[in-house]
Amino acid sequence: MTRIFVYGTLRKGIYNHDIYLRDHGVYCGDGYIRGSLFTITGKKYPAFLNAGQDLIFGEIYDVDDETLHNINELESYYGQNHVENEYNQIFLDVYDVNGQKIDQAYVYEFNMDKPENVDALGEDILEHDYVQYIQKQKLNDQSLFDDDLMVF
Repeated sequence: MTRIFVYGTLRKGIYNHDIYLRDHGVYCGDGYIRGSLFTITGKKYPAFLNAGQDLIFGEIYDVDDETLHNINELESYYGQNHVENEYNQIFLDVYDVNGQKIDQAYVYEFNMDKPENVDALGEDILEHDYVQYIQKQKLNDQSLFDDDLMVF
């Protein structure tokens, strides 16, 4: 089993969770990673950057090799330092709400070595929580997803 930390569309309540993790991952708890969370222009998923000290909320899962392979495909991760990676897989500390280290897990970081990713990086997600951001957008009638894609 491999431990992963998810902060975007793989989280509970978002469409990719049902496809990739609901029946294929073991939920281990909530946590935070340090860094920054951004929107991506023209996309319905966020970008995490391992830069900055914000505590980004997410969920920890244990997954088997097949599930990890499927998630790697979803994240367009083709291997370490591959030029075509949309996301790179990095190993980070996971913290509790007080900033105390509680675990370590693999995280998908938006690949800023890919020029089109640099151009696509959007605004800072000030909530530091992608689900809260989506809920706020929906309340403001700026829906990012069709209602049938959300499972709150």
